Amino acid sequence: MTTARRAVPFLLALAALVAVFVGCDGSLPGLCEDGNCRTQAWSQRTLQSFVDPKLDLLIVVDDTSAIAPHLDALAAGFADMAQQLQGPGPKISLHVGFIRSGGCDARTRGATCGLAASEEFVRSEWCQTISNLNYPSDLSGAFVCLGDFGGDDCGPAQPLAAAVRTLAGPPLPGWAGFVRPDAMLMILVVGATDDASGAAGSLAPVADLVAAVRALKPDSSYILAAVIGPGGNCTAGGEPGPRLMEFVNAFGANGLYYPLCAEHLGVALSRATTCINVDLLRPCFTSVRDTDPDAPGLQAECAAQDHVRGPDGTWTTGTLPSCDAAAPPCWRLLPAAGYNCDYFVTVDRGADWCEAAATSTTIECLACADANDPACRPQP
Repeated sequence: MTTARRAVPFLLALAALVAVFVGCDGSLPGLCEDGNCRTQAWSQRTLQSFVDPKLDLLIVVDDTSAIAPHLDALAAGFADMAQQLQGPGPKISLHVGFIRSGGCDARTRGATCGLAASEEFVRSEWCQTISNLNYPSDLSGAFVCLGDFGGDDCGPAQPLAAAVRTLAGPPLPGWAGFVRPDAMLMILVVGATDDASGAAGSLAPVADLVAAVRALKPDSSYILAAVIGPGGNCTAGGEPGPRLMEFVNAFGANGLYYPLCAEHLGVALSRATTCINVDLLRPCFTSVRDTDPDAPGLQAECAAQDHVRGPDGTWTTGTLPSCDAAAPPCWRLLPAAGYNCDYFVTVDRGADWCEAAATSTTIECLACADANDPACRPQP
């Protein structure tokens, strides 16, 4: 059992990623105002994190005759991709657009697929809540519909030029706001032939197309490139497209080439989900005082202060109870067997919690001046 009331000396703030150390004296409003931090043994640790995963994904689809034998596989692959983006981990704030790579038809399918407000890309923001969705079906259905371009467009396919035209040029109708400055950007090319971007029979240097993409972000590590393309036993020649391979290789570890005939095409998004789904670090500490050693378990005396960011970017502050005393959101201490400490602090925010709502939770617990004090032995 744990109790949640004002105590003090051991301070721990939960979040993740960036560690900063703060003073008990005045830096944590309300938690040390009675002065006990100055009279008892105490230690502090603060971990700060803002988990706000955002991905802007442009999928460039081959709609020439070369893709015709693969249309059923593409539909299944697009559904698989949607599932990848809705998998375990933080819910990603999404912008996803589908464009053609053929040379004669530049139409997109936003209106056909029921996207709201004349937008040409899926917008699924703030943990994919209904109020921020602009498509009428489930995400898998939206992907399958938006990517259903058929195979009747004229060739050759020019996916890299199409991507640059959509992302780097003046905003096309329905595309305003697609690229967000604080989001990861991913370009996924899906095609049965190599890229043939250029004019009048002259191929544009891939390096120039790469440079145009890199210019979209101050830090190119925020750009991911993937190709589901020719190669394997399902496309002519069985070899990867040299220009498409050059394109993804230009992005190093952030580039991926995947054969069109492989199963589970959703794996092409694996790099994006790996980059974005951040595991929260769990702070831990030692020498927590057991206020009632004769009772089973740890009777810790702790207080918690919670800071939560809302969808409009504003922060609210409040107290957080122990999970022994209240339902989520609440905090609890868990044994940290096998680690260099005695207890983890975890915050249970409930099943419907949106990780985009960044938090900082400060927890103070009574501690022992002497680690050998029987009241501070880790509980089994």
